[in-house]
Amino acid sequence: MSTDWRGHPLAVITGASSGIGKETARVLAERGYATLLVARRTDRLNELANELSTTAPSQALAADLIDPLQVKTLAQRLRSEFSPVRVLVNNAGSGGLIPFSEQTDEHRQAMMRLHYHAPAMLIDAVLPGMLESGAGHVVNVTSIAVKMAPFGHSAYAAAKAALVAMTQSLAAEYHASPVKFSYINPGIVRTEFFEDPTYTPLAGQLHRHGISPRRVARRIAHLLDHPQLEVTVPWHYRIVDLLQAISPTLLHRIVLHNSRPGGKGKFHAGDAESAGGERSGFHAKLAKNAKG
Repeated sequence: MSTDWRGHPLAVITGASSGIGKETARVLAERGYATLLVARRTDRLNELANELSTTAPSQALAADLIDPLQVKTLAQRLRSEFSPVRVLVNNAGSGGLIPFSEQTDEHRQAMMRLHYHAPAMLIDAVLPGMLESGAGHVVNVTSIAVKMAPFGHSAYAAAKAALVAMTQSLAAEYHASPVKFSYINPGIVRTEFFEDPTYTPLAGQLHRHGISPRRVARRIAHLLDHPQLEVTVPWHYRIVDLLQAISPTLLHRIVLHNSRPGGKGKFHAGDAESAGGERSGFHAKLAKNAKG
């Protein structure tokens, strides 16, 4: 391992340049973890690494997790330079409120690369070292959208659901091992994710119901001390599980009512312009806005 972690256990956090990832890195550094910060925006990563280094060792490592070649390179470096990793937090993500008819195949593939394929490759890279060292925990940040996908999130929710299924299967496969697997379903979190112009029609609702990324980060840290498979933040969103069991149709109607801009009529992502947003176009945003 090329970096001197001075006896600190190593946590790798993706999407670490902002939001949940940034706050998770801060919380884990406060708890004595060395942190390897992964995201696209090098300037932000370096700034955070300098901040955290006053508490515990920290290093920035720039990578775009939508790009398979960059993910492959990152995975190789995790194997060769940074093993063993004690904690992997797969947090990097991107989305947007985009109806199915306005999505492109590029968008759908990018959602799967970012939210499923990249985490899978990184898990594959760190798992042998975790098993050999006798300790490890993988935390995958998913979404409340996996419980009942809202309007305009078919690709995003499908990719996050794939991440949930993978986590559940890995938890079963490695149940008897020292490596733990968890996934956390945040609700609306006040991060750059919801600053995308397509969310402008829902701005009031997002502001009312959003929680701080620090709250999610603390729950991730709590998982490391008290492992469990699934956590939902905030906790009252667990009502969704009850409604799903009682009446999926009722739950669908509630989610539709609360996620469909304007409540009635067909919505287009371009409608964000008339609501005061500045239409960015998702294809340009993919390369620009992947939460880190």
